[in-house]
Order: sequence, then C-alpha cells, then structure tokens
Amino acid sequence: MGQEQRRARRFSVSMAVTLILRDTKNRLILADPLPGTLLDISFYGARLSVPHIRTGRYHLFYACNDDQAKVIQLEVIDKHGGERLVLPAHPVWFDHVFSSPSKHFELGLEFLVPPEDPNIAKLHAFLADQPPVAGGWLKRLFRLA
Repeated sequence: MGQEQRRARRFSVSMAVTLILRDTKNRLILADPLPGTLLDISFYGARLSVPHIRTGRYHLFYACNDDQAKVIQLEVIDKHGGERLVLPAHPVWFDHVFSSPSKHFELGLEFLVPPEDPNIAKLHAFLADQPPVAGGWLKRLFRLA
C-alpha cells in the first residue's frame, strides 16, 4: 500500500469548537450547535471529534452531501475577548470510533474558503503561537495580520 499524500501539512491540536449546520440558500440555522474538539488542521480542512453525528433531525454528513446549500460553520470562540472566528466547511468523511470509551465520531471537514483566506491564516497563527500572551488570542491574531 502506498503512502498517503496530502495537499498540505497537518498540525495536531486540541481545541474546543462549535459546529453549526446552516442552510446558505435560505440563510437559516438548521439545528442546535454541536460542541466538538479540533484534532488536527491544515490549510484545506480539519479533523474533529464530536460526541454524536446527528444534531436535531439532521445527520451532519448526509445533510450536507444531499444538499450543497447546507454547510457546517466551524466556530472558534476567544473566551477572553468574546470574539469568534467562523470558517464555512463541508464534510468529506466521518467515522464512528468504537474503540474509545466515549464512542465518539470523527469528522473530516474541507474548508469552503481558499487557503489564502484571512480567517484560515488567523487560525493557523493562533495555533502556531502557543506561548501565553496578554489579551485574547483573536486580538493577538489581528496584531499579527
């Protein structure tokens, strides 16, 4: 079996995020927000852990694949500054992890914005800048940009 080739380097992280299922055509939030944990990220997408794959009456993976107008918003909140960073994404795979005591799901997302998007750059700048700095991380990102 050959070695897997990726478009960009992945960075391992552990960060709380929120997933919001939206209908971009009608500008609606379709279900309650779903908490998750960002496991790794690249310039093109991310891998997350979520406690369940359904939110409300929607399955995160199938709802988006059945209707291209449905997207997942990956939301990261700066708890200190009260600011938020939002990236639109589309699910490309999911897996139920039975070997874990929590039996969580892992979800692969592809960002719907190009790698040059300022929000992706800001998120990567935050992840690369792990030493504590005074103020919220989102404010530090704006100073870096």
